Order: sequence, then C-alpha cells, then structure tokens
Amino acid sequence: MIVPIFPLPNVVLFPKTLLPLHIFEHRYRAMTREAIAGDGKIAILLLKEGWEFDSNDRPALHEIGCVGRVETYEELEEGKYNIVLTGLHRIRLVREIEHSPYRLAEVEVLEEAVCDDQNEDIILRRNRLGGLFSRYLELAASDKAGAGETVLRLGFEAMVNMVATALNLPAETKQALLEMNEVTDRYDALMPILQNHLETLILVRRFEHLKPEEPRLN
Repeated sequence: MIVPIFPLPNVVLFPKTLLPLHIFEHRYRAMTREAIAGDGKIAILLLKEGWEFDSNDRPALHEIGCVGRVETYEELEEGKYNIVLTGLHRIRLVREIEHSPYRLAEVEVLEEAVCDDQNEDIILRRNRLGGLFSRYLELAASDKAGAGETVLRLGFEAMVNMVATALNLPAETKQALLEMNEVTDRYDALMPILQNHLETLILVRRFEHLKPEEPRLN
C-alpha cells in the first residue's frame, strides 16, 4: 500500500481512535488536499528522538505506525485544514518513495491478533479497564460530556487504544504500546500506568482544599 506520511514529533495514532489535526504547513496542505481527493488515507509515524538535530529534511521515523482515514475536514483560509483522522490499521514502513513536497511510502498492514469480545477473560479485562478509566475521567473533571459512559460501550481493543491515547504519556511510551502485537499485552502494560494516574488524582482531590489562597493585592 502506498500512502502519504505525516511525521509528527509527539503524536501516536492507534487503530479505532480519533485524532484531530490542524494542518498549516504548505507541504501538508498539499498532502491533505490530495488525500481528501483520493482515498483519504494518511500514515501517522512518530519521529525518532533527536529529529530536531537532523540536518536533512527527512528525519528518521519509527517503522511502526498507523494509517488513518480522513473522517471529517474543514477547509480554512489560505488552504489550511482542520481534519479528524480515524485510526484504521497498524502498519510497518517498508520503504520511502521519492516524492515532493511531502513524504510518500510503501507500507504493509500488520495483522492484528483476533480479540474475542465474548471471551470471559476479555470481558473481565474490559470491565476492569472501563471501570478504572471511567473513575479517572470523573476525577479529572473531564467527563462533562459523559465520556465514561461512551468508554463502557467500546469493544476491548477500542477501549485499550482509547485509554492509551487519552493518558498523558510520553510519545515514546505510546509508541512502545503501539508496537505491541497483542492487545492483551497493551492492556497489561497500561493497567499499572492507569492505576498510578488514578491514585495520583485521588490524592490531589483529597488534599486540594489545602491549597493556599490567592495572595491579596496590596
């Protein structure tokens, strides 16, 4: 499969999740315009650490990424765009193809291990993750739109990937999660991270009344 590459320094896209993007660079305006006119597919690949010191215009990329499809878009002034990508498949970078003004590559779709949402063990894992994440959203005061209820309606893979997307984690940590072939392995890696975030929020909420008052102006 030949797809345009959108290399980003701090964003990892997971399958079955949404990614809003503001497109403003000239080359990526062209990429977005041509993707919308075609099949809407764009590959999101994380730049490797040290990209900012790379002297060429094609800094190194992680080989594993995700192909997304433009679900919605808004064309702005001067050819800029606001778009929302839906993650479709994990992919491996095979080779880059000479192309201008944006990067183009041949990629292979990575086969996902089949995840049976009716399996008793998967149901238990899904319920545990959904319960913890709903509690996390509640304490983070970010559940005004009922996101917790939405999470609980997701399948196991979509739920795991949504949690990986939503938590404030270093990009390299998210990349390591994306590279895991088994969704259950991703779940096992995420659970202690989510528990740690939740415990921290519980402490913050417990003692937030002790915050000093705003200093009075003299």
